[in-house]
Amino acid sequence: MNRTPGRVAQISNLLYRSFGTCGRLPTGRSRPDPLRPCRLKIGDTAKCNSALPLRRCGRCGVEAVLAAVLTLFLAGCGDDVAKAPASGQSQPAKPQFVCTGRVEPVDGEVEVSAQMAGTLEAVLVKEGDWVEKDAILASVDARREKAQLDLAEARLARVKAGHGAEEIAAVVHQREALEADLAYAQKELERARKLRETAAISDDELESKQKRVASLQKQIESLGQQAAAMKRGPIPEEIAVAQAEVEAARTSYELRHVRAQSSGAILHLYRHTGDYVSGNWPTPILRMADTNRLQVRIEVGESDGHQVTPGMTGTFTVFGMTNELRQLTIRTILPSFAPKRLFDPDGNARLDTRTLQALCDLKEPRQPVYSGQRVLVRFHAH
Repeated sequence: MNRTPGRVAQISNLLYRSFGTCGRLPTGRSRPDPLRPCRLKIGDTAKCNSALPLRRCGRCGVEAVLAAVLTLFLAGCGDDVAKAPASGQSQPAKPQFVCTGRVEPVDGEVEVSAQMAGTLEAVLVKEGDWVEKDAILASVDARREKAQLDLAEARLARVKAGHGAEEIAAVVHQREALEADLAYAQKELERARKLRETAAISDDELESKQKRVASLQKQIESLGQQAAAMKRGPIPEEIAVAQAEVEAARTSYELRHVRAQSSGAILHLYRHTGDYVSGNWPTPILRMADTNRLQVRIEVGESDGHQVTPGMTGTFTVFGMTNELRQLTIRTILPSFAPKRLFDPDGNARLDTRTLQALCDLKEPRQPVYSGQRVLVRFHAH
């Protein structure tokens, strides 16, 4: 069924209301009646009732021209006008969803603290510097740890050196003196035994002299072993213990240095030379990050979470650079919905909005991006 005349009439009526009536003055009226339509029918090639040329009649001219154009167009299309686009026309754009995100280092930002309490002796970096792994960033005053290290090293040197001839000779002389005391004590013991046979002394006195002889014998034996050990020199176990003490003291002293655990840029300094840092409550000295390896953390709303998949590619713009499009690819989806944390440009957004976070790899951007920048990301829906 062809609905062309009805469509033309509807459009003509709208145009008639906009352009007004034709110039004909109806019989018995002194001025045009805008409510009385012209009596000419659509497509009539005759002049209108106003006896004016067709081009002079507002409604008739509009309807005639419009009818001719629409009739030719709609006659060829019929009811299939809106069924399919003509050849060469672009297909309608795919639906897309938008989410917000933030640029951040892949390994995150690190707050560096000292491992021992004390006053900062020096801060060797400044904001914006790039440092390599194990570089010294700052140092803490550690004079007490230095003294303990010196003492441990001196003990190690003493053990390795062994005992001198004078020390060995002193032990030998002490042993000889005890041997003389032992000879005298043994004579006293023999005399006491004879006296005990005649009941001249008690059993307690005899027992006391026996204990004196036994004690001197043990002391002489101990001094003999000591002298032999001194002549032999330090054993490996003694040297190992002394070396362990030195290593422990050196480790404590090395803690005065605050070192970079990875390469990165210094983003912010919290403490400066002369500031005190605590050991019980770690005090951050600086914040750093590897800004050469960046990613984008995005937050996808609950309504769009089912459309996000690893490997999905999208585009993003950095706030302040709306004309610059860059590409990213979803690498990891964090499998948990959580409250929205990142920037939300909608000030009327609900505070209890929950989102799904995903980590995205950046393709080579045409312009540099920086950690902390906010981005607006667009993905095409499936």
